[in-house]
Parts: sequence; structure tokens; C-alpha cells
Amino acid sequence: MEDGEKVLDILAHHPSTANFISRKLAQRFVADIPPQSLVDKMAKTFLDTDGDIRAVMKAMLDSKEFWSQGAYQAKVKTPFELVASSVRALNGNVEDAFALANQVGNLGEPLYRKQEPTGYSNLNSDWINSAALLGRMNFALALAQNKVPGVKVDVTRLNGDPNAIAKALLSRDISKQTQQAIEKALQEKKEQSPALVAGLVIGSPDFQRR
Repeated sequence: MEDGEKVLDILAHHPSTANFISRKLAQRFVADIPPQSLVDKMAKTFLDTDGDIRAVMKAMLDSKEFWSQGAYQAKVKTPFELVASSVRALNGNVEDAFALANQVGNLGEPLYRKQEPTGYSNLNSDWINSAALLGRMNFALALAQNKVPGVKVDVTRLNGDPNAIAKALLSRDISKQTQQAIEKALQEKKEQSPALVAGLVIGSPDFQRR
């Protein structure tokens, strides 16, 4: 047992371990390919603090790389994050979460079903493709229009103006591209119900990023 613990101690203090853990954290919270300067800074903190993850996270959050323009909304929400944030944004009343769990699975991240111990991927490319985007939009529209069993949302509280609805759901102004896409969709469907607008906003690229 002592030999095993000694091996673990050697591994925990090895510079490669500090670099590996720091890169994984930066990849999760900053970008798929995080700046090497940030990874180095976090790895140094890991080694200096004897592996204190709280200190490593603080080093990341205090870094200029974390607050850079390139890191802003560089990450795409996983299916679980999308479903949870959608219900929260629409102030949904969840009476039964079974259907929501199914939605997470349908979008590619079934709960507790990952076979490998490494968990689900942090890379945008593993979550975004044409089929995934269509599935996300369909979920957003279904949720906003009260078509997801076990969840009730009240979109009547939202102003009828698409820009106002978008700002209420995103807590910021929508991008020009998303605004144009929503206007085009509303013209094609010839309706401007709050539920439709809310669904389009939830399904937009602006909402997909975190």
C-alpha cells in the first residue's frame, strides 16, 4: 500500500500532471484550444500550491486570457447545459423531469450513460453538427410552445417585440445575424407569437454559447 501511495504522490507532483489538469480546466471554461500562456500560468499555480484546485481556478479567472475577446462565448453548451439553461431562461415550472432527461439524451448526452470514465467531451466539434443544431432548435420550439411533457412555461410575460424578448432571455442584445434570422423566420411563418419568438431565440447561436 505504501508503494502504491508513493507512486500516486509522484504522479500528483509531476509537472505533466499539472499541465494536463490545467489544460483540461482551461479547455472546459475558456476555449477548445486554450492559450498556452494560460495553461502555463495555471500549471505553475498547481505546482506552487501543491495541487490546490481552488487556487488554480482563481489563477484562471484572474487571467487576462480568461477575459479576452477571443474567449468570450467561445464554448458551446452541452445538451445538459442547453436544456437546463433553456428551462431557467423561460422560468419553466418542472413538474416531471423525465421528459427533460429524455431530451438531453436525444441531443447526445444521456445522463449517466457515458461508458468511459473520462466523461463526455468538452470540445465544441463533438456537440455541433447539422443534425445536432436541428435537434436543439426543435427542442427550443417545443419547450417554448409547451410541447415538452412535465414542463410548463408562461411566455405571455414576455413583450411581443422580438428584440425585447431576446434581450429578456439572453440578458443582452442579440447579434445582427440572429436578429435577421428571427425576422426572416417570422416573415415566412407569418406570425409573431411570443412562444415562437422565444423558441427561435433559445435555438439561436447566441443562446447556444456560454
